[in-house]
Amino acid sequence: SGKVVAITGSNGKTTTKEMAARILAERFNVLRTEGNLNNLIGLPLMLLRLSPVHEVAVLEMGMSGLGEIRRLKEIAEPQVSLITNIGRAHLEFLGSLEGVARAKGELWEGLKEEDWIAVNVDDRRVAELASRLKCRKKTFGILGKADVRGEDPSLDNGRGIRLALRIGGMKRLVSLPAFGRHNVYNALAAATLGDILGVGLEGIAAGLETFQIYPGRGRLIRLAEGVSILDDSYNANPDSLRATLLTFAEMKEGNRGILVMGDMLEIGASSAEVHEQAGKSIGAMGFEHLFFLGEMAKKLTEGALSSGMGETKVHFCQTHEEVLKGLEKVIERGDWILVKGSRGMHMERIIDGLQNRPGEL
Repeated sequence: SGKVVAITGSNGKTTTKEMAARILAERFNVLRTEGNLNNLIGLPLMLLRLSPVHEVAVLEMGMSGLGEIRRLKEIAEPQVSLITNIGRAHLEFLGSLEGVARAKGELWEGLKEEDWIAVNVDDRRVAELASRLKCRKKTFGILGKADVRGEDPSLDNGRGIRLALRIGGMKRLVSLPAFGRHNVYNALAAATLGDILGVGLEGIAAGLETFQIYPGRGRLIRLAEGVSILDDSYNANPDSLRATLLTFAEMKEGNRGILVMGDMLEIGASSAEVHEQAGKSIGAMGFEHLFFLGEMAKKLTEGALSSGMGETKVHFCQTHEEVLKGLEKVIERGDWILVKGSRGMHMERIIDGLQNRPGEL
């Protein structure tokens, strides 16, 4: 029977799953989670598609509360598993980072000695969870010693990231068609899963280089009139926001930057404070214009203004249409636009609107 690989974590689950599926497809017939069939309803539906032709199933496991990952693990019975990272997603349901760690950690409960886990040694909470376990482990990271290491990641001229991938004693340069340090970690996680299942370095590199990023998950779009959009509209929490802002600053280089941001949902009681704090950080980043949309837009705006952003540059919007009209007035040739927000904010409408604009600027 085939192997089951399970992936959970606060950020990067879907991208890592897609990268891992590409890598494993270099050697195996792979079934992978489609869309977001990653919960108690979706996962069993995915397993129903397993047939004797499949040699590996790569399954994403999502959750919003305690006990969910445990149930998914009981259903899927993975022999290889990964917790990408432990961050500030779903705080509304889990209360604290310790709660998030406990919930994600359910994936690694009761593992057999012959089971494998892939361990992000640069994530303190993940490394701590792993250190207590008696199963087989492979580590990955950028900062220190690891079985699978990413060395010298650098921007590859608007196409993605170049990095040296080192596994055991072997090393190979890889051009990853994705952006941002967080995607380097996703790639290393996927490479580690490939390594555990016996895909060689060449196969791993080939998988990573042919991987295609999903819409809304850090995709770069170039419009005819010399405007670039970083489409990270699929989801947002404070950690993924920080990662994306750093990536964006690096990508746009000296060009004007415009941020369109919707609410971060599921943050719970501290939401107002978190949004005001985010607004403060954003306000200090030198954006030309900020467009905020949603219930928390007021808090984001207050934060940005308190960092000294000029009032004419911060736009507090009620609807997607209002954002698009506002953008229409300020966009210039050569601008870079970052679009970010939680799933429920439907920020992809902004992307659609920008792509379907009549005429030149």
